[in-house]
Amino acid sequence: MNFLSLTILVFAPLIAALVIASPWFSNDEAKIRKFSIGFSALLFVYSLFFLFGYKPLEKGFQFVQTLKLPQGDGWIQSMGINFSLGVDGITVILVVLTTFLVLLACIASKNSIVKRYKFYYSMIFMLTTAVLGVFTSKDLFLFFLFWELELIPMYFLIAVWGSGRKEYSAIKFVLYTFTGSIFMLASILAVYFYHYAQTDIYTFNLSTLLAHKYAYPMIFELLVFWGFFIGFAVKLPVVPLHTWLPDAHVDAPTPVSMLLAGILLKMGGYGLVRMNVQMFPTALKILAPIIIILGLINIIYAAIVTFPQDDLKKLVAYSSVSHMGIVLIGLGAMNVAGVSGAVFQMFAHGVISAGLFMMVGVIYLRCKTRSIAELSGIGQIAPKMFYFSMIITLASLGLPLLIGFAAEVLTFIGAFTSKAFISPVSIQSLTVIAIFGIILTASYLLWMLKRVFFGPLSENLQNMTDLNFGEIIVFASLVLVIVVFGVCPSAITNIFVPTISAVISK
Repeated sequence: MNFLSLTILVFAPLIAALVIASPWFSNDEAKIRKFSIGFSALLFVYSLFFLFGYKPLEKGFQFVQTLKLPQGDGWIQSMGINFSLGVDGITVILVVLTTFLVLLACIASKNSIVKRYKFYYSMIFMLTTAVLGVFTSKDLFLFFLFWELELIPMYFLIAVWGSGRKEYSAIKFVLYTFTGSIFMLASILAVYFYHYAQTDIYTFNLSTLLAHKYAYPMIFELLVFWGFFIGFAVKLPVVPLHTWLPDAHVDAPTPVSMLLAGILLKMGGYGLVRMNVQMFPTALKILAPIIIILGLINIIYAAIVTFPQDDLKKLVAYSSVSHMGIVLIGLGAMNVAGVSGAVFQMFAHGVISAGLFMMVGVIYLRCKTRSIAELSGIGQIAPKMFYFSMIITLASLGLPLLIGFAAEVLTFIGAFTSKAFISPVSIQSLTVIAIFGIILTASYLLWMLKRVFFGPLSENLQNMTDLNFGEIIVFASLVLVIVVFGVCPSAITNIFVPTISAVISK
């Protein structure tokens, strides 16, 4: 498939952003939205060709593209910096998840965004380029550039189109992420200079750094591991570095919350798999118990904090923190089942969380409130909204035959059989406690469903309308993915499990 180019996939959204922002492009909201939906649909279809063309049993990165200057040199050859892109089994599904959710976010933006349309859609596509760049970069310097680029559009998407304390939440998001990036950059440079000290070659090439034949000094490896971990833990997020997330979600517009939970949090999970798990397996073996305990804290703490929430959006935000704890437990398990479950959980949560925030958004548009105490009986007059919301909520709490169940079971099987602790009883006990946390998740989600959709209809909601066509398209697309990969999880696990098997056996 010679027409497949990761460079086109990554930078086409940026070009679309420049086209929309140009003075020659129409200011008409309908034309801007139709162009954005059409372009994002084409981008999604284009990304599917990478998925269908990907060969899971082949080792290493595929569809690799490396920029060469006219004289044959790399991008910044003197410093060992190359513009190099590629995908493996882990990244190819995250790439498709990104383009899928961007398309749905553009559709969902019709009723949520009511001003500065050119700026909004250009920021959406700039964000898309940054996220796709993070997932496909084969060079650590390039990875860091795309990681930082994401801050610019996300800041404006919250600060300009958000509500409440939107500027505060946007700045808090930037400060937390930027602070974490300092630790990550320090670790990148440490690996870069240590490789030079051992080989007399400057390089940021990820494949080269992963294939090194020398051993890191233990103290060095542990420090670098923690540097990367802090940078990615902020984005995932890991308690206590999570406090930016509820504020950002509550104040962000619905489509932005869908992208924030659906794909931006996955940047942190992807970084942990690629750097911490793959690059520093020795440090992971030592620190795995701590990682698992942090995951357990994420699950239990966020679930407990969720119970007293009256703001529907904040409840969903804290549920995201809780579900990301499952990713940590899977990574700490250090076996194929656990890490595969963590990657599957990232994909599953991306789809489910986008659906939950879409649910909150359509309710707020009609009721002008997110207070659970003021919402009651919606299911009586909005049956389409109720049925879609029920399926997505049940997927979030882990109902069998839905995607959330498959991801969680795979993760907990990996954790239960893990050798991360000296005593098998210890890890098995922690796994049981984590499963209890999932029971808490089911409790608050069912409580939310009951309070919002059942019971007597509130008087102020008598004239509430059901979903429109565009909203049905968004919900139906998400539910289709939730059901298909819940019934047949091997359709997606077969793509990334061979990659993870190679990573774990390294």
